[in-house]
Amino acid sequence: MHHGITAVFLDPPYADTADRDEGIYRCDDLAVAHAARRWAIENGGNPMLRIALCGYEGEHVLPPSWECVAWSAQGGYANRSEGQGKANRHRERIWFSPHCERPSEMLFGAT
Repeated sequence: MHHGITAVFLDPPYADTADRDEGIYRCDDLAVAHAARRWAIENGGNPMLRIALCGYEGEHVLPPSWECVAWSAQGGYANRSEGQGKANRHRERIWFSPHCERPSEMLFGAT
């Protein structure tokens, strides 16, 4: 089977290196993010794949050819408390593999 260019969006549970509480997920696994990162790096050079890996700042180290974009989550359930969740919402990152393409700035109305 031949699919052509394929996008892969990886958003694993935060790893043990993310400085987060264990047990925040119903089925928690502190190692799956490491496996996702390894897969992403191993496949990041494939020109047929556009890979995005989500995580926290400092959670993953990817090759310099990957682009890291910082963003802030709205907070979700973290908005109901004064816990670590409020601070962590500003640590969100998405790493994009080298073959990901940037949309034209014109798409966003920039002049």
